[in-house]
Amino acid sequence: MNTKQLAALGALCFSLSLGTQAIAQSKPKVDSHNAKNSLDWAGPYSNGVSELNLFDDNSYYIKNGNTYNSGTFKWSPSGNSIILSGINEQYVIQEGSIKNKATGMVYMKGNAGAIKINNMTIDQALLGGKWVLIELNGKAIEDRGPEGKNPYIAFNENGTFTGHGGCNGFGGEMKAANNFKIAFGDAIQTMMACIGGDIMQVEQNLHNALKAADNYTVNNGVLSLNKARMAPLARFKFVKD
Repeated sequence: MNTKQLAALGALCFSLSLGTQAIAQSKPKVDSHNAKNSLDWAGPYSNGVSELNLFDDNSYYIKNGNTYNSGTFKWSPSGNSIILSGINEQYVIQEGSIKNKATGMVYMKGNAGAIKINNMTIDQALLGGKWVLIELNGKAIEDRGPEGKNPYIAFNENGTFTGHGGCNGFGGEMKAANNFKIAFGDAIQTMMACIGGDIMQVEQNLHNALKAADNYTVNNGVLSLNKARMAPLARFKFVKD
């Protein structure tokens, strides 16, 4: 190879080098650390009423009262949020929680009822299962059997309550649940409408009873919610988990 050929080859290599540097400089810098690759995001999340499970294969399962949905989700270009297919909801992934971008509702990581709201003590007699409604305002509540949804409430060690009114799921914070004194905080619930019988009326009356109750008794597996010394507002039978 003569001198001219060597000079031409050198010029070509220099030109290619400059082109490579230009391409490299034109590429935007992308932060390699994001929720997708830096957080342990897979697992169950709950807000006390709804449950959302995210899986490693980018699939999801969501339970909202008695409504269920499942599908896949896509990550945003930033890797910090996901969009659920089918229901088209977007969630921001955070350390130990996720947040619905549209509503601002936060789901804490862990099983249903795992939201840490306060450090109150709950009577151990109330824990370990759910309490199915058997009487409301002195009127017996018929067992709806496997085809229906029996209203119930359940108490959690972290100071929350969850339940179902027969049509909608609900949950919230306990203000008191010990030494025979009881007080339910405001409940959030799903907003479904159910047709048939007195389902909606029973559900509304149950919520009214929870708001009014100020004391309770537990006897032979039956929980009575009362107001002062009046007749029980509601009575429930215990069903172990």
